[in-house]
Amino acid sequence: MYRPFLFVFLFFAAGIVAGEYIKILWPFALALIAGFGFYFFARDFRKTVFLGIIVFTAGALYHNFWSTNLEGTIANYAGNYRTVVGVVVSPPEVDETKVTYEVKTLYILQDGKYIKAPGKIRVSVARKDSAELLNYGDATEFSGFLRIPTNYENPGGFDYRAYLVQKGITATMFSREMKYLGRADVNPLVKSALDFRERIQNFYRRALSPKLASLLSGIVLGLKGDIPEDVLKAFSDGGVLHVLTASGLNVGIVYAAVEGVLKFLKLSPRACFFFGNIAVLFYSLMAGMSPPVLRAAVMLEVVMLGRLIGRKSDPLNSLGFAGFLLLLANSFNIFSASFQLSFAATLGIILFFKPLQRFFVSIPAFFRDSLAVLISAQLLLFPFLAYYFHKISLAGFLLNFIIVPLAGAALLGGFLTGIVSFLPFFAVPIVKITGVLVFLMDWVTTLASRLPFATFSVPSLGPLAVLAYFALIAAVFAPVEALGIKRRQKFAVIGLCFLIVAWSIFWVKPGFEVTFLDVGQGDCIFIKTKDGGTVLIDGGGMPAYYKGSFDIGEDVVLPYLYEQGVRKLDVVVFTHFDSDHAGGLLSIIEEMDVNAVVIGHPDYSEIYRKMVEVAAKKKIPVLTVSRGDIFRVGEAVFHVLNPKKHELFEDDNDNSVVLKMIYRGFRFLFTGDLGFEGEKDVMAECDVEADVLKIAHHGSNTSTSPEFLNKVNPDFAVISVGKNNSFGHPSPRVIELLEKSKIKVFRTDIHGAISFKIRGNNVRLYTQKKIN
Repeated sequence: MYRPFLFVFLFFAAGIVAGEYIKILWPFALALIAGFGFYFFARDFRKTVFLGIIVFTAGALYHNFWSTNLEGTIANYAGNYRTVVGVVVSPPEVDETKVTYEVKTLYILQDGKYIKAPGKIRVSVARKDSAELLNYGDATEFSGFLRIPTNYENPGGFDYRAYLVQKGITATMFSREMKYLGRADVNPLVKSALDFRERIQNFYRRALSPKLASLLSGIVLGLKGDIPEDVLKAFSDGGVLHVLTASGLNVGIVYAAVEGVLKFLKLSPRACFFFGNIAVLFYSLMAGMSPPVLRAAVMLEVVMLGRLIGRKSDPLNSLGFAGFLLLLANSFNIFSASFQLSFAATLGIILFFKPLQRFFVSIPAFFRDSLAVLISAQLLLFPFLAYYFHKISLAGFLLNFIIVPLAGAALLGGFLTGIVSFLPFFAVPIVKITGVLVFLMDWVTTLASRLPFATFSVPSLGPLAVLAYFALIAAVFAPVEALGIKRRQKFAVIGLCFLIVAWSIFWVKPGFEVTFLDVGQGDCIFIKTKDGGTVLIDGGGMPAYYKGSFDIGEDVVLPYLYEQGVRKLDVVVFTHFDSDHAGGLLSIIEEMDVNAVVIGHPDYSEIYRKMVEVAAKKKIPVLTVSRGDIFRVGEAVFHVLNPKKHELFEDDNDNSVVLKMIYRGFRFLFTGDLGFEGEKDVMAECDVEADVLKIAHHGSNTSTSPEFLNKVNPDFAVISVGKNNSFGHPSPRVIELLEKSKIKVFRTDIHGAISFKIRGNNVRLYTQKKIN
C-alpha cells in the first residue's frame, strides 16, 4: 500500500536526528541539490531513493534552521545578573516553596537601556502567600542571575537541558520578585482555553480533597503538577501512569460528545466536523498542546475528514501525517519522551491489535479486545521505557484491566462536570461520584505498587539489543511465508533474539570499577567489584533548607544505578549525616535492596533518624564501624581509618568515615569531609598512602594540608564539587597545592562522572564529559 506521509515522516525524522548531531551544513545542502538533480532523471525505485535523500537532507537543514531561530538572543546574556522584561506564556507551576513561569522574553537591561532580546526562559520565584500569581499574557519585569541550564553529567542521567530546549527554553533564572506591568496582546483562543481550564480545576478543588482534585485534573487534562510525588510514583510503579496523560481517549471523547450533541440537533455532517474540530483544538490548548494530544487530534481529524468525503483513511499513513506536522511545528519533538512513547504505543496498536485479537479469540469479546489493546500498546514501548525510566511494571499488566475502565468512567464524569460547572446543583453530585472512582483508582494502584516485584529495573538496551527486540517482535507476528523461512527457522530466530535481549538486561559488566558521580555540591561514589559486588559511599543531597520535590538520590543516583543494571547494594556507607552527603541515600535505601548500612557514629540528626526508620522497616542491619575495622566486598578490602571508637572531634566533619580500599594492590582513599584536625589524627596512626585520593570536603580550604597530601602521595585526585557553587569550592590553595605536587586532578563540575576501570593489572580512567 502506498503511504506517502509515512515515508516522508520516517526520512524527515531521520534527517532531524542527523542534523542534531552533525552541525556542518554544506554536506546536507550538497546532498539536497544532488537529490533534486538526480530525482528528475531517475526512474522507478531509484526515484524513490532520491526522494528519500531529499526529504532526509531537508529534515537536517530544517532542524538546524529551527534550532537557530529557537534560541533567540536571550541565552547570549547568560552568566550574569540581569533585568529582563517579558510575557508569561503558560500557567504558573506552584509547589510548596516556589512558583515557576515560562516567559517569552522581549527586552533586557543593558548599560541603562532596554534592548531587544527575544527568546524563552524558565523563571522561578519564591512563593509568598500574599503575592498574587501572574497568568498567561501578563507582562512582567524581573531580575536575577541568568543561567544556561545544566545537567548532572552521569551515564543514564536525565538530560534536563535538552528537555527545556524541546520546549523552546534556553535559559533559567531565580528571581526574588516579578513585577506586574500589565496585559500583553495574546491569542484570545489560548487565553479562553486556559481560563476555562483554570475554572474546571478550581471547581475540582472546591468539591474534592486536594489529592483527588489533582488526580482528576491529571485524568481529564493531563496536568500532573499538583499530584503528590508519592502518588505519581505509585501510578508509575503500577504501570498506569498513562491514565494521567491526556491522549487519544480524551480527544476521542471530546469529539464524540460534540458530534453526538450536534447530530441530536440534526446539524449537517460538515457542521459536525467543523465544530468537532474546534472543540478538539480548544481541548488541545487546555491540555497544553502536548505531543500525545496533538498526535491524536491530527489522526482523528484525518479519519473524520475521510469519512466526510467518503474515503477510508489508512492508520499508518495518518500516523505519519501527524508525526510530520508535529515535527514541522517543532523539530525538537522527535527527541521528546512523550512524543516517542505516544507514537510507539499508537504504532503498536495499529500493527498488533488485530493479530492479538485473533490469538485471544476464545476469550469473551470485552476482555479480548481490552487485552489486545493493552498488550499491543506495550509491545513497542519496552526499549523506550528501559531508556527513559529504567523500570518495567510487572503489576501493570493486570492493574490496567481495573484502572483503565475506572479512568474512562472518571474521564467522562470529569468532562461532564467541567461542562456544567456553572450549574453547581447538577455538577456537584457528578463530581462527587467521579471522586469515588478516582479514590478507588488511587487505592488500588497504591496497593498494587507495594506488592513484591511490582516493578523490575532494567538498564538501557544497547543498539544490538534494540535491533534484536524489534526483530523478535517481527518474527513472532510475521507469518512464516512472509519471512521466507521454515517454521523451525522462525523459532530459532525468535530464540536467538530473545537470548540477546535477556543477555543485555541481566548481563553484569565485567571488571572492577570505581565511579565518582556528579551530584552537584555533594559526594557520591559507586564501587562495583569483579564478581558483581556493589558499594555506595554517600549519595549527594539537596541543601537542608530546600523544600522542593527534586531528590538527588531518586532523580540522579538511582537512574545511574539502574542504567548500570544494579538491582541491589551490598553496602551503603553514610560517611556522616550532612545533607550533601547523606540526603540522597534515604530514597536509595528506601527503593533498593540493601544488605547493610555502615555508619561511623549516630548523631541524632533528622537524616539519621529517617535512616534508622527506613532501615528498621526494611530490616537492613546498621553497622557502626571505627578505626581498625575491616570489611570485604568481593576481592576489595576496606580498611576503616576514621572515626576512633570512643573519641569524637568537636567538628563533626572530622568524624567522617574514612575508608582505604585496596584491590589487587591499587589503593583508593575516601575521605568524606575530613578537616585538618582529622587529617592530622588519621595520618599519625594509619597508613594513608594511596593511588587515588578523594579530596575531602569538596576541596575546601579547611582540608587537604600539604603534610597530609605528602603522606598520601597520590597519582590522581578527585574533587566532587558543584559547578559555580556559592562556597567557592574548590579552594585556589588546594588546586595550587595539587598542581605543584604534579597530581592529576579530576573534578565532577568539569569532567562529570569520573570512572576508574580496572581490568587485570590495567587501570583506565573515563570521564562523562570529554575535555579538550
